[in-house]
Amino acid sequence: MTEQQKPLRAIIVEQDPAYQASIRRLLQRVVPHWQCSYLSDAAFVRELLCSEPIDLLLTERLGPTDSGETLLEFSCQHSPITIRVLMSADNSDAMLLATTHCAHLVLGNPVTEQQVLEVFKRVELLCNGPFTAHSRYQLGQINTLPIQRSNYQTLMKLLSDDDSSTVAVASSLAREAPLAAKLLQLANSAYLGFSRQTLDLAEVVTRLGRSMIKAVAFAVQLHSQYDGKIRPDLHQRLLDDSFELATMAGQLAKTQQSGALLAEQAFMAGLMQVLGPLVLLSAMPQHQQQLTEEDMFQEGIPDHCLISAYLMLLWGFDAEVCDAVMYRLSLNEVPMPTLLETIMHLSSYVVVFRRRRQDEDLPVPCWTALQQFQLTDTFSHLQQSGPGVLNE
Repeated sequence: MTEQQKPLRAIIVEQDPAYQASIRRLLQRVVPHWQCSYLSDAAFVRELLCSEPIDLLLTERLGPTDSGETLLEFSCQHSPITIRVLMSADNSDAMLLATTHCAHLVLGNPVTEQQVLEVFKRVELLCNGPFTAHSRYQLGQINTLPIQRSNYQTLMKLLSDDDSSTVAVASSLAREAPLAAKLLQLANSAYLGFSRQTLDLAEVVTRLGRSMIKAVAFAVQLHSQYDGKIRPDLHQRLLDDSFELATMAGQLAKTQQSGALLAEQAFMAGLMQVLGPLVLLSAMPQHQQQLTEEDMFQEGIPDHCLISAYLMLLWGFDAEVCDAVMYRLSLNEVPMPTLLETIMHLSSYVVVFRRRRQDEDLPVPCWTALQQFQLTDTFSHLQQSGPGVLNE
C-alpha cells in the first residue's frame, strides 16, 4: 500500500466464535494491511455501513429472520461502494440463484486461504485502480443488466431443445453479453469448485448445465432494473456492435500465433465492452438516448470503457482482459501496452473508422503500440478492406 492509498476497511460477519477467530487469524496473516472488523450482530453492521466507508462486506448466511442476503441488499441500498460477498455451505442451485441479485461473489463456507486472497486482491484492484470514489459508488448500485427480449426467447428455445448443440447455445450466449458475463462469473466461481478459469462459452454451458443457465437467464430477466429503459433499436445495435468487435478482435488475435488463450481473451473483451454503454443509456430518458464518447466520471478514459472494465473486474475477469477493455479507445494513456490491449485498440479503431461520418474527426491511433507489435501494416490493410478480410 502506497502512502497515497487509504487503509482498506472490511467487515466480516460470522456468528460462530470459533470460526470467527479462525478467519481473524487467517486475515491477520495474509492481508495484515487491511482494517477488519469481526462482527456477529447484523444491526451493528448496518450502523457501520451507514456511517463509515466500507470497502468489503464478507458475511455468512446468518439466521432466517436476518439473513446474509438481507444484509447484502441493505448494503446495496445504503453503501453501494461496498463489495458484497456471501459465504455459504449450501451448494444448492436455489441458493445460488437467490444470491445473483444481491451478492457480487459467493464463496463456499468454510472458505480456503486461496479464496480469501483472491477476493481481497480483487477488491484492492478496484479500490486502488483508476476508479474514483464517485464512479465506484454509482457502479455499486448495478446488479443486473438488460437482456434483449428476442435474444432471450431464442436462447430459451435452444435450452429447451434437447437436440440443440452446446455450440449453438454458446453462440446464442455470445449475442447476449450481460447474461454471458453473469454465467462466466458463476462458472469461474470458487464456490462451484472449478480450479481452472475459462472464457470459453461452450465450456460454461457444460459446467453449469442447461437447467442452471435457463434459471439464471430467467432470474436476470426477472430482476433486471433496466428492463424497457433502453430504446430497442439502440439495444440491438449495441449487441451487434459488440459481437462485430469481438469477432474482429478474436480473428486478429488468431493471426498472431500466440495460442488459443489470446483469441479467447480478445473475443471476450470485445463482447463485454457493451456493458458500459448499456449502463449509461439506461440512465437517460429514451427520447434523449444516443451513443456518445463523452467523459463524465474521469478524464482520459471514456465512461463506457471505464464502466465495462469495472464490472468485469468485479465479476472475476482477469485484470489483463479488463485493462484491454478499459483502454481500447485511449491506449496512449498506457505506458507499456500489451499485445491484447493493442489488438483491442486496433479492432475498436477500425470499427469506428468504418462507421465514421465524412465530416467526423477521429482520434489518432496509438502508433507506438502498433509498431511495437508490428501491426501497422495490418491496421492500414483493415482500414481499406471489408469486414471479412481476416477470414481470407
